[in-house]
Amino acid sequence: MNDLVWGDLEAANWWFAVLAVLLAHIGLALWRRGRMAELDARGPLASLVQTSSRGVRVLRVTLHVLAFSLLVVALMRPQQGTRTSTLGSMGIDIAIALDASKSMKVPDVVPDRLEASKLDLGKVLDGVDGGRVSLVPFAGLAFVQTPLTHDTQVIRTYLADLRVEDMPRGGTAVGRAILEALRTLVPPEALLGTAAETAETEREVSRAPEGVAPFEGSKHKAIVLITDGEDHEGDPIAAAELAASLGVRIYTVGVGTPQGRPVPVINEEGQVVGTLKGSDGKTPLFSELNEDLLRQIARVTQGAYFPLGPQGLGDGLTAALDALEKREYESTFSHLRDDRFQLALLPALLLLLLEAWLAGRPRRPTRRRP
Repeated sequence: MNDLVWGDLEAANWWFAVLAVLLAHIGLALWRRGRMAELDARGPLASLVQTSSRGVRVLRVTLHVLAFSLLVVALMRPQQGTRTSTLGSMGIDIAIALDASKSMKVPDVVPDRLEASKLDLGKVLDGVDGGRVSLVPFAGLAFVQTPLTHDTQVIRTYLADLRVEDMPRGGTAVGRAILEALRTLVPPEALLGTAAETAETEREVSRAPEGVAPFEGSKHKAIVLITDGEDHEGDPIAAAELAASLGVRIYTVGVGTPQGRPVPVINEEGQVVGTLKGSDGKTPLFSELNEDLLRQIARVTQGAYFPLGPQGLGDGLTAALDALEKREYESTFSHLRDDRFQLALLPALLLLLLEAWLAGRPRRPTRRRP
């Protein structure tokens, strides 16, 4: 952390202004020489003009250029070493949007899609180090089961108790799930004026203390969307685009197989009592994994897609979240470096004062050439 780094490399574009100053001085010197030559040719008038010696003029130009160069260095914010600061958690904020619709009871993944998702989510939570997690179950509706919390045990408890038959509305609304997950990750006013604007959001903004900015959490935020990809309403791609505009990545987990299996009918006790039929009342209704939608959602937000099939989820999702957490760690410490711009700013001011003093010295008349 003792290496010299630059806080604002884009400020280097001001070097063009320094070059312009140098060229302006050169142009002024050439113009002055031409005018004095004209006056000298007309008689003794040139000897009456008071001017500085060539050495003083060169010194003033040098001071000007050096001072402006140092100002550019100061604008680039040289940083070296670190300052003492109290840090909270440097983990990322993760919203888990878990599909709990009827199709998640399809047993093409053992024991079924929902239970397999819960099992692999437990492994993901094991890798959460210092971050915060929220839980958003969804089917036809989405709701926040748990807001962002460091206590992953609370998330595990709610996951264990989550049942398909407890969902208030059937169907699958992936877009609503993304929007509800966003509400746990970003300040309420960030969603105002968007498709996610609701009366509840407006009430939250109105309750916020005046002049107090809400805590925005980690710089790097993620949504882990776990579903079979079926979507019956809403616009999940528009919701993903909104997430991308807010800097939230979506990592999608596709649960199931492309071949699919019939959707079971679950009673209030959670027992399978039959198979869901199509419009003819006879043909079993199959649920197939929609990988295309999930890949597109991930691509829009620069996230990634991971399949959860019969072989399990693997370590891909955990590795992706670890990489995001590393970026959060690095970005946090990048703001803790000590600024050293004063080392360039103070000499620049001294050089400008010296140049101003030289400019105010009495000038001597120009000697006429014999």
